[in-house]
Amino acid sequence: MESIFLDDLEDEIAATIAALNTLGIEIEIDDFGTGHASIIGLLNLNPARLKIDRALVGPINESAKQAKLVRAIIDIGHSLNIKVVAEGVETWEHAAILRELGCDILQGYALAKPMSRLDFEQRIKSGWKLSPNADAPPEKGRRYKAVK
Repeated sequence: MESIFLDDLEDEIAATIAALNTLGIEIEIDDFGTGHASIIGLLNLNPARLKIDRALVGPINESAKQAKLVRAIIDIGHSLNIKVVAEGVETWEHAAILRELGCDILQGYALAKPMSRLDFEQRIKSGWKLSPNADAPPEKGRRYKAVK
């Protein structure tokens, strides 16, 4: 949906999206924060998920300003009953901070590299293992704090 300018959602597009929702097809907004989507677009489109762009997620462990911005986006999504996905989760520190900020879904190399359906099925059947290049998960009980 990132190529449609969401602020000026025409009746025909809105009807098509409503028909897709009726069929059980959910809409996601990709690259939120760097793409074309705005808060007005979220109100008009009412997506199931909002994906925060990796450019905003990457610096959250070093920048208080960035962490506050990501928290605000998560809060906006939740206030509209939209699940929030963080793209570009590259480390377990990112994962822990995003969990603390209230993010619903994490996507990135810290969890797994992109894979085919067949590879995914095999990985599930054999027991999920971390990506070979992923850093180790935090020790049990260790907590990370977003930079304030």
